[in-house]
Amino acid sequence: MKSYLDLVSISAKVNRKQNRMSIICIVLAVFLVTAIFGMADMFIRGQILQTQQEKGNWHIGIKGISDEDAKLISFHPEVATVADYGVLNYRGEQGYTLSGKNVVICGSNESAITKIFNVLDEGTFPTNENEALVTNNAKNMLHLKIGEQIVITMPDGSKISYIISGFTNNATKLMSEDSYGVFLTTESFRAIYPDGANSNPTDYTMRYVQFKSVRNIQSNIADIKQQFGLSDEQVSENTDLLGLLGQSSNSFMLQVYATAVILFILVLIAGVLMITSSVNYPSPKGNGLV
Repeated sequence: MKSYLDLVSISAKVNRKQNRMSIICIVLAVFLVTAIFGMADMFIRGQILQTQQEKGNWHIGIKGISDEDAKLISFHPEVATVADYGVLNYRGEQGYTLSGKNVVICGSNESAITKIFNVLDEGTFPTNENEALVTNNAKNMLHLKIGEQIVITMPDGSKISYIISGFTNNATKLMSEDSYGVFLTTESFRAIYPDGANSNPTDYTMRYVQFKSVRNIQSNIADIKQQFGLSDEQVSENTDLLGLLGQSSNSFMLQVYATAVILFILVLIAGVLMITSSVNYPSPKGNGLV
């Protein structure tokens, strides 16, 4: 034996069982830790996708701002898109019907359909005020096709016709209430809004904002508020989505990862105890190396 390092190989030969057990304990500990954080990450990703599908992929909603301010916000370096959204007959109490059935009418731009809610199933977003998107339940029940005409009956009995430019996926609320849905351009929607000439579009048009990066969303929100003089009442957050992204004070994601950290600590303690136990396992030839 020329050096103390030669004892390593000698010890490995004598204490094969202990070494084998130590390696098994280390592998199990690493596997469990990887599995815990992998499952936590998969769970968070799944929840994010589900929230985006159910509530939309928007981070904040702003009300009570002009079209000019909305356009300026869209030019903010951290903003990916700003989508208009207005709705009529949301609760089915205003008397708008399509082929005798209650219809919810939404006014939006293409960003709302393709980026925020991602509901376009077939066709294209309306290119003019005479076109409309229709939900798939209306398509199936009324046997509609792109290019055909639909007629919406207004509360006063008047009728307005639109050419179908495409179809959208069904919304859970519409299906539960057995209603149809129609999407118009913002301009077309404002033209039929009650008392259109006397109503301020900022009172019924919500602007949904999606940021480019999920980092520092709260600082970006504060910057937009300050720059455009917006109050807390004007700005609402998509709390479920921001919580999952770790950008909310009430962060569900932090709770999940906190649980994962606790499990990691428990696995670490168990791994240390198992390795220590295997190291202290007596040699079959006594306490010495030989």
